[in-house]
Amino acid sequence: MRQLTLPGFLQSYVKALSGEDTLALSRLAVLSETEPRLVEPLLLWTAATGRAHKLDSMLEGRQGLQEELHTLAQLQSTGRLEKELANARSSLRPEYRKVWHSYVVRRDAANRDKQLRLQVRERVLELESQKGVTRYRMAKDLGLNPGNLHAFLSQGDPTKLSLDRVADLVEYLEAA
Repeated sequence: MRQLTLPGFLQSYVKALSGEDTLALSRLAVLSETEPRLVEPLLLWTAATGRAHKLDSMLEGRQGLQEELHTLAQLQSTGRLEKELANARSSLRPEYRKVWHSYVVRRDAANRDKQLRLQVRERVLELESQKGVTRYRMAKDLGLNPGNLHAFLSQGDPTKLSLDRVADLVEYLEAA
């Protein structure tokens, strides 16, 4: 699976916040006047993807936003944008840190889920030994692939069961 990038995240975030599933800069510039949550992601996205100069011309009369856009574009051109966003003492407005935090949470979700499945695996192994339920019975009752269940429990392969299926497994064993 490919790692989520900041520009990729910002693109989907801007589309979602626009409420119109669009990436047309002219439309997004108009929407940013009535959708305040769209402003920071839009400025970051255009800076991160080299579209800042196009958006700049559409922000006529909005001097503050143009200045912020220039700052972000300058940080991007020097390769410091992501470092500045990650910096807790950044001179950028807090709204940019919120966008960065949303990106980091989404980017790291797969690793967090993997770690959680491995932690729950320990609980499943403990319950399995306490309850005396066979793996065959667990697989049959829960509709799991026996090979995937074995790989998850014996080899610790967290990719073999989803988080939902692992939760079902714990619930099943606790009720047994």
